[in-house]
Amino acid sequence: MQTKCLWLLGLSGAGKTTLGEQLIAELNSQNKKCILLDGDLLRKGLNNNLGFSTEDRLENVRRTAEVAKLFLNEGYWVVVAMITPLEIMRTENRNILNMAYTEIFIDTSLELCQKRDPKGLYKKVLQNKITNFTGIDSPFEIPASPNLIVKTFDRSIRECVDQIKAFIFSDKL
Repeated sequence: MQTKCLWLLGLSGAGKTTLGEQLIAELNSQNKKCILLDGDLLRKGLNNNLGFSTEDRLENVRRTAEVAKLFLNEGYWVVVAMITPLEIMRTENRNILNMAYTEIFIDTSLELCQKRDPKGLYKKVLQNKITNFTGIDSPFEIPASPNLIVKTFDRSIRECVDQIKAFIFSDKL
């Protein structure tokens, strides 16, 4: 099977990084070369000069897709965990990554993401310490045609990872 870029997208707190880390561990256990590109970590390094304007968000996603393409060309499975809030970003991903791009929408309600709040970001939004936050005062467009939708609100991490693995190793991909 050809390597793929599994792009996990969704709101902050939806479970993208958690699922991505578990998926990487399981792919590694199957002797697959793989890497996780986490949006938060990329913003601390490669993309640390970018803010949260629409233009900067577009560039953040574009750079990540280009890095993913480099790893794909070296035979890696790439798992990206990144909010990717706009359809225009996903279209650009398809253009850069072509057939290797697999869009996986991690679907969780805004209310549950606010309740989980693993990084305390929603709390900061309520305290007016953060503005232009995706899903609150910056848009998140529901994906028009993801390859897979994973609903994390009523399922375990194990069930969600199994759903992704079943999809990526099926004939559908």
